[in-house]
Amino acid sequence: MKFTNGAQELTYERVQDYLSGSVFKKTVRASDEKPYFDLIYQNTTLIELYILPWEAHPYPDKELAIVRASSCVAIGCGPELYLLRFLLDENRKMRFGSFQTDAAGTVFFANRILGGKHMDPTELEVCLLSVGAIASHYSDIMLDKFDGQRARNSTPTSKL
Repeated sequence: MKFTNGAQELTYERVQDYLSGSVFKKTVRASDEKPYFDLIYQNTTLIELYILPWEAHPYPDKELAIVRASSCVAIGCGPELYLLRFLLDENRKMRFGSFQTDAAGTVFFANRILGGKHMDPTELEVCLLSVGAIASHYSDIMLDKFDGQRARNSTPTSKL
């Protein structure tokens, strides 16, 4: 696996260590090709976890990385004005993370934390649990209000 910088590699190793002993340990899959994991929250919600280099940041002399957790809330909702307005209003209420959409009408919820040597395992856990809980909760709302469909999430088998 190739890393862009040392901070990304360190973050990957720290996330892998955390996941191997976490509540997610039985559902975690690690990619052999890229710094990526996926896992299942409460047997229903797939969370994708990307370890990314942070290249355009305010500290030019430092190598930094971020952890991005994302989950598909619903598919086929359509990027209609009412949906977009609803998501913007809900984003304003969120303490951490935000809703995102794509052109096909897929709604995601994502959160990011700073990686590297100062990454807090409790913050990582809260990030993952929050993404899972919010995606799960809002999935029902998207189905009811916007005629979306539940994302097809399959339970991965651990490769850690």
